[in-house]
Amino acid sequence: MKFLRFAVVVAGAALAVAAASAPASAAPPAQGIVGGGAVGTAPSWAAAVGDSSGMWCSGTLVAPQWVLTAGHCSGATRIRIGSKNLNSGGTLATVSRSVKHPNYNGGAYDFRLYKLSSPVSQAPVSLGTVSPAVGSAITLYGFGQTCAPYGCGDMSSVLKSVGTTVTSDANCGGISGPVELCFDTSTSATDCYGDSGGPAIAAGKLVGVTSRGADGPGADTCGKTNSIYGDATAVNSWIRSTTGI
Repeated sequence: MKFLRFAVVVAGAALAVAAASAPASAAPPAQGIVGGGAVGTAPSWAAAVGDSSGMWCSGTLVAPQWVLTAGHCSGATRIRIGSKNLNSGGTLATVSRSVKHPNYNGGAYDFRLYKLSSPVSQAPVSLGTVSPAVGSAITLYGFGQTCAPYGCGDMSSVLKSVGTTVTSDANCGGISGPVELCFDTSTSATDCYGDSGGPAIAAGKLVGVTSRGADGPGADTCGKTNSIYGDATAVNSWIRSTTGI
């Protein structure tokens, strides 16, 4: 089964009122990506995507007025850009328009662009134009939960990153090869829930967008199967034509 890397906090929001009078739970502290480490200084293009209830996806500034995230990260109304902190710093921008990729079908082409109400001062990421080869070094960024099991924690309070490599499509069940990438991950070094829409960077350029875990046993636990990312280089022309860059 495919599990999208969407923050569990969204699914749990409907329970918030009922739980308000209950004792505080002993959930693990939120810290992003499982393994890796907190960034010292956030890249100018780093983004946290959400609404008035909080942030629940990650993203990347690709133009002064546009943020790229996952197609399944729908309904955002505000985005924080250029901060290592989930809930403070950087620029908190409001969303004026949402554009999902026309071929998004719940799996492949898992891309969405959000237009901001006004341009921000942060520098956008450089877009990759060539899909990374198997074995290429990749850095993943995101604000997702830091423990591997489904629902074990909240969004990270700080941006985290972790290194990985591109592996063969044969190692990712359910992948759509021409427009997706397979990354080698484990339960101690992986993207996780809330990292959806976050960037995969190779040689300083954006090459991927967090989508979901590959099919396989235990896929609801982050890192039990490898990770599937949308290949941002495959939709470079769509990004450019939509944003006007």
